[in-house]
Amino acid sequence: MARALLTTALATLALVAVDISAFRASSLRDSAQAFHLWGGTSKPSGNNRRLANSGSLREELAGRTCWGGFSTCLRASDVGGEPVQVTINTTLCDEKIKNLYCWIKRVLVEDPDDDVYANYFNNIELAIMAVFGDNLPSDSLPQKLMEIALSKERRNMNSTEWEEGLVGDEISRTERERSSLGAMGAGQWTGQWMTRPHSLLDIRNFTSVDDWIKTLPRGCKRTLKKATADQQNFIVISKPIRGGDRAPHSSYQHFRCVVYHEVRLLSNMYGQSPGSFFNALAEAISRYIGTTRQAGNIVEYRDNDSGKVIGFAHEIGKARTFRGQWFYCDDSAATRYVWFHSVKDLVARSIADERIDTVDLGPSGSDAFTELKQKYGFVSVVDWPRFADYQSGGFIYSDDQNERESAGDEFARLINILTERQTSEGNEERPS
Repeated sequence: MARALLTTALATLALVAVDISAFRASSLRDSAQAFHLWGGTSKPSGNNRRLANSGSLREELAGRTCWGGFSTCLRASDVGGEPVQVTINTTLCDEKIKNLYCWIKRVLVEDPDDDVYANYFNNIELAIMAVFGDNLPSDSLPQKLMEIALSKERRNMNSTEWEEGLVGDEISRTERERSSLGAMGAGQWTGQWMTRPHSLLDIRNFTSVDDWIKTLPRGCKRTLKKATADQQNFIVISKPIRGGDRAPHSSYQHFRCVVYHEVRLLSNMYGQSPGSFFNALAEAISRYIGTTRQAGNIVEYRDNDSGKVIGFAHEIGKARTFRGQWFYCDDSAATRYVWFHSVKDLVARSIADERIDTVDLGPSGSDAFTELKQKYGFVSVVDWPRFADYQSGGFIYSDDQNERESAGDEFARLINILTERQTSEGNEERPS
């Protein structure tokens, strides 16, 4: 139940308050969202309910331009307590990302010792206060929750095993495919709604990746020459996402890349402000959960010296199209041409695969990124399903990719087939 609540909350990217005795949304103060928190040693009750959206913190802070931090009002006690100003520090570092990951793990990992506090870990506002609050009272709810989360992880969280441990559900192939369709733009090819334009590359006239490179401007050719593993000192590893297994990119090291990527991206687009910072954190959590629930393959980039993950690309093949679904990298990889290497690698493998006609890099978050893709031959197309064939075939996998898939998933497939058949027969028998 807790996992479902977090997924629902993050899907809207709204920072939602929880109606509990220790926390409730209040009025605005000094152009920042104010919250009332009460300390004390009493345990919150277990019959708490979630409020409807009490207002997006992103929207409240969108007009602010200060990057250094902001203050929010915390009350020290329920009776007669003076407000305590707590500064939220927007400085990002690995330690804070680890703390945020520990908080998220409390929702993603089933815990037999789960208690009344578990439901509060669904609240993103509490998470942000707990991780980025500089002077939280020791008896405040966010501080207590943070201590609970760290107590489960502190002993091992500086080890490589902890950083690379995979978390979350073992998701079936069928469920992964369903979870992939929305981000792939299935709403448009099924005729339900229009999505944003996709950037497409028709590869049918190319016999090798060199044929594609020959069509590019001189500056793009120079960039691709720099985008090599040897020159940039990284290692490239391909990892299939298997039905019935945890996602190969569901570790802290991958979460770290998503957080750095989103904070950097949104600060570049909207300026360095608390609004863009908190929106980026919400985006990062949502995108991390989203990508780890989908099908396809991961192309992982690791620093050659430290062995740490610096970025990853998430790719999905369906019918006659390869889709560059997601790409995330840390600040180091952003200067080492990792994205350019991932695009070249995807184009090369697509050309070599006789089943593929089109490479789809999807929609762009900005006009500048659309223009960058266009320089590399990817045309922005509004009616993209006409040219990118996702419907003539199923998802593309390697031969042994889903061999460990559970029998339960095959049973679910049979149920779906029978249901569709009954629906079809019912429609045929219905009088006009």
